[in-house]
Amino acid sequence: MARGTLSPDFDEQVVNVRGIDFKMRELSIGEYDDIVKKCTVVKTNAIGEDSEQIDNTLLLRLMVLACCVDPKLTAEKMSALPMRVVLKLNQTVNKMHYGDEPETKKTLTEEATEAADPGNV
Repeated sequence: MARGTLSPDFDEQVVNVRGIDFKMRELSIGEYDDIVKKCTVVKTNAIGEDSEQIDNTLLLRLMVLACCVDPKLTAEKMSALPMRVVLKLNQTVNKMHYGDEPETKKTLTEEATEAADPGNV
């Protein structure tokens, strides 16, 4: 495989739900980390040990709010949406952030370079 660089481009998807297009964008790792911090609480168990726990429901909701570019959602607007609409937005955010990286095809130039110089594998 030829060496390459990671694209700084973020995944963007348009999801049509009930006739409305929602433009969603992938979060940066910094944005994701900030949201995780907001959703993390320290709990003490019965024997006095502290452990960090993440509220995954809150995590996903905050991710949807951050990812939805157009129309821009607020917590108030999202709380008024039908459950199945929110589930579709949740599904899209999950696929964008926790799914496999989309496959990219090599260009003819990359294939020729790899064939000519197998040391770059």
